Amino acid sequence: MPGTLYLTGGGSPDDEALVWNEMLRRDPRILYWPFALSGRMLEGAEAWLRDQLARRSSGADLVTWPSLESHSVDELTTFDLLFVGGGNTFGLLDHLDRHDFVEAVRRFVEDGGSYYGGSAGAILACDSIAIAEMHDTNDVGLTRLDGLGLLPGPALLPHYGPQHETAAQAWCRSHGGRVLGVPERSGIVVTDKDVRVVGREEVWILDGLQAQSCQPGDRLSL
Repeated sequence: MPGTLYLTGGGSPDDEALVWNEMLRRDPRILYWPFALSGRMLEGAEAWLRDQLARRSSGADLVTWPSLESHSVDELTTFDLLFVGGGNTFGLLDHLDRHDFVEAVRRFVEDGGSYYGGSAGAILACDSIAIAEMHDTNDVGLTRLDGLGLLPGPALLPHYGPQHETAAQAWCRSHGGRVLGVPERSGIVVTDKDVRVVGREEVWILDGLQAQSCQPGDRLSL
């Protein structure tokens, strides 16, 4: 049975507290990939997450890989949860591609491993990361934009608010697909084929013409 997906809008851990509470319920062994970040943010990423976990879980264990260099895909099997946070989505996918980890993440989830994606990590979980162009610059010159395909179908737009609706609807029309607009204080939890809104704000489904509001606790048909 596939593992659980926790995909959020990229807010603070307090913003996403309801998702984190579910994610940490069983004190997982967590592998953290912070390399969508750069500079000082990357340097301080592990300390930040370790502090946030300590506030919410007494048993969660954390290992951080600042880079995939020198790591093997076989090492993923020792973890319960892969935690992929925010930063530049194009740089994130490029890093996975260059180290041949894309298919390994898919197998990890198929085999029961869980996945947290916040902001860039949430975009990465979809079929394509093309929607990242609304937030990020493609400085790495990435041309193949296929994501992990863990959440097939819609693109996910994090940091979503009413001010983004016009641009998101235009994106839907130009790309011929739907968008999940996920605000910073909310997320979705995907278990097998069940997709549920978890958080303090509504999630939106946009199709290029209409926007459907989905309240916390609602189950989505994607």
